[in-house]
Amino acid sequence: MSEAHANVIGQKPLVLSYGELVVDRVAGLDRPGGAPLNFASALQPLLRTLGGDCLVVSRLGEDAGGGLLRDALLAHNLPPTLLQTTSDDSTGISLAQIQPKGEVVFQLEPGAWDEIAWSEPLREQAAACVGLLAGSLPLRSPASASTMLALFQTSNASIRMFDLNFRHEPEAELLTSVLEAATHVKGTVEEWIQLGTILCCQADQAHAIATELRTQFALDSCLVTNGAGGCVLLDGEGAMAGLPVAFPMDENADPIGAGDHAAAGWMFALLNGRSRLDQVAAADILGAWAASQPASAPGIPPAVRDLLA
Repeated sequence: MSEAHANVIGQKPLVLSYGELVVDRVAGLDRPGGAPLNFASALQPLLRTLGGDCLVVSRLGEDAGGGLLRDALLAHNLPPTLLQTTSDDSTGISLAQIQPKGEVVFQLEPGAWDEIAWSEPLREQAAACVGLLAGSLPLRSPASASTMLALFQTSNASIRMFDLNFRHEPEAELLTSVLEAATHVKGTVEEWIQLGTILCCQADQAHAIATELRTQFALDSCLVTNGAGGCVLLDGEGAMAGLPVAFPMDENADPIGAGDHAAAGWMFALLNGRSRLDQVAAADILGAWAASQPASAPGIPPAVRDLLA
């Protein structure tokens, strides 16, 4: 990474991370996960170098899974300010199967995060935050989709990041509404192609689809991820790719959460006004770190944090 840059957003930046807090059940073992936690756990130690904070916006049941996730938030120094709880629904569970070639197949059970409610505290923090991340999974339920749209449409954040995650296929109208309010979009090669199909894009390749949609929705930039192949940033200046990044692999490593960590690296670089190359490098570094670990939200050790801070 290049030398430290001034934080272009201002002092003590606040970022919101919205969506599905779930228990990841992998090979019969439960561990805390879900994109909002994975993203926030990676971003929080970086934000703290600026005096900032990341708040997770989700909903948990009053059960053992909810307790596991609350403990994880505490362990990662993530305040529960915007965390909702309910006795009506159980905490969400994500059944994950890791395939021989490393691909992960998920089955998401219905859970409390399908009913995230709009609230006055959420409205206040939406007005105060400088960064916002939400994925496409909450669009599967009317309640959480409505709250997510309200969050994107009322937020004053300079960076409103939409992370594609097509374990289900949202309606084109919902996707269009989010894209109209977003400033940055991230997804895998396969997710960009699927998005292009849903929205009837003329292009049929990931980079071309991202470029077409960036123009159509006046997005600042798009990020296309490709696992160990690294990320490509697409903006008004064209395409920017980085160099391969790898860490020593834990013997039980899996790629769950790697994309969320890449989003955290990209968010932090954007908050700091980093160059296009540094944005790609930040995403690649955190994504590769997560892929080398046996946890969805492994935490960022100081040595990795200092590569970006």
